Amino acid sequence: MLSITEALDIAATLHHTGDIQQAAIHYQKILKTEPDQPDALHALGLIAFRLNKYETAIELIGKAIGLNPEAPHFHYNSGLVFIALKKREEAIQAFRKAIKMKSDYSEARYNLALVLKEQEQFEDAAENFKQAIRLTPDDSDAYYNLGNTYEALGRYEAAIDNYQLAIKQNPDFAAAFNNLALVLKAQGRIDEAIRVSRRAIRLKPDLAEAHWNLSLALLLKGKFEEGWKKHEWRFQRGEKNTIYLHDFGIPRWDGSSFYGKRLFVHSEQGLGDTLQFIRYLPMVKRRGSTVVFETFRPLLGILRDFPGIDELVEISPNRHHAESCDFYLPIMSLPMIFGTDIATIPLNIPYIFADPVQWKNRINGKGFKVGIVWAGKPEHENDKNRSCALKHFLPLTQIPGIVMYGLQKGDAAHQIESLGGIMNMVNFDQELKDFSDTAAAIENLDLVITVDTALAHLAGAMGKEVWTLLPFAPDWRWLLERDDSPWYPTMRLFRQEYPGAWDPVIQRVARKLSLRVKNCQ
Repeated sequence: MLSITEALDIAATLHHTGDIQQAAIHYQKILKTEPDQPDALHALGLIAFRLNKYETAIELIGKAIGLNPEAPHFHYNSGLVFIALKKREEAIQAFRKAIKMKSDYSEARYNLALVLKEQEQFEDAAENFKQAIRLTPDDSDAYYNLGNTYEALGRYEAAIDNYQLAIKQNPDFAAAFNNLALVLKAQGRIDEAIRVSRRAIRLKPDLAEAHWNLSLALLLKGKFEEGWKKHEWRFQRGEKNTIYLHDFGIPRWDGSSFYGKRLFVHSEQGLGDTLQFIRYLPMVKRRGSTVVFETFRPLLGILRDFPGIDELVEISPNRHHAESCDFYLPIMSLPMIFGTDIATIPLNIPYIFADPVQWKNRINGKGFKVGIVWAGKPEHENDKNRSCALKHFLPLTQIPGIVMYGLQKGDAAHQIESLGGIMNMVNFDQELKDFSDTAAAIENLDLVITVDTALAHLAGAMGKEVWTLLPFAPDWRWLLERDDSPWYPTMRLFRQEYPGAWDPVIQRVARKLSLRVKNCQ
């Protein structure tokens, strides 16, 4: 008769050679003889994990840990199961226990760092990635993820160093090239970013993120023809459903005549994107019959009578309005359809109109009337860079003759409360129900000063004077090294000279605003 040790060796050999069914049978035989055998329980837990039976896996490995709590690999594997169960705090604790028992446990260090990064505990994650690299200095994935972590911390030089080290270990690491391009772009090194993105695509032609990121760099440089084509890769990215909810069973419109047919055009991404590209719908209408436009609820009022829209409907996860149409097109594909370059941007401005009467009594009297917006949507991937704090606008309130109005919505609107009454501003947060209200308020103002949000597009589309404050690495639509916008003739751009530097931007705005007010008196 076999000893327990011999039986475990046979089961382990079957397990390691991939015959998990026979291995499981042998482990279960061992447990019939010795129900509290921790290695057999742990191994059965690993088999359950491999079969995606996560609850069973954690129960079995948990029993093994109870019988032998000093086995570091038991804790490590329980951490992997906790990750699969999306119990990240439990995973962190499991990996820490494994490391405490075995300080050179590189796999535990690496996986702990991954979970910490996912939990946005970036400093702790970086330290554990560094420890994992110290133990396994040829691990390209560890360098890559340390680069990701430094990128999230805004430590771009360190991110670049680690992406380059990942590439040194693995010269075909397309994802590392892609992320390196992202950081180069964030540093304003656009030409380098374009070259590196192209390298990523050569290594992995179907890497949608690399095509997408290349498109943004090309558009930022004003290379519209290739940029629009690459921009179509946005629907191949993993986060496609954050761009638009539905798939289609009808052909995509190619720009040809659709007389006698129905064309479905839909909003995508943000409200600002819709306000920027809605200008194309009258051009679309001239090529066919019925245009159905689907958009977000806050825009329905302001677009109700928009030329070029025959039927205006609200985006909904439960209703698919394209079913009655012959063709479809996402709104941000229209510049490619019409072959737009900088010289041919449609400038039929104003193309958004408001009723000023309803707000005339709220914004009246003497003074130069300025509306301000200091923060965008927190969900935006670059919001930490493009938004600032209300306190940065304080110098503007010191300018004689200014009357300040807050057009900010959301949690950021409450920042006025933390300033202790030192900022003289009328805050319209609760009164702005939708974009119709906001547009009516803007119509009664002399100037709008805003960070890069939908309000910048709204004011620009209305032909109102608007000053837009941009981060050091701006969104593609604002291009580079210019203080005007080819999309909005009444817009002036104020750019950061280095990342996070809002105070110098506001100082320039204050000087220009002082002159602007004096010229109006």
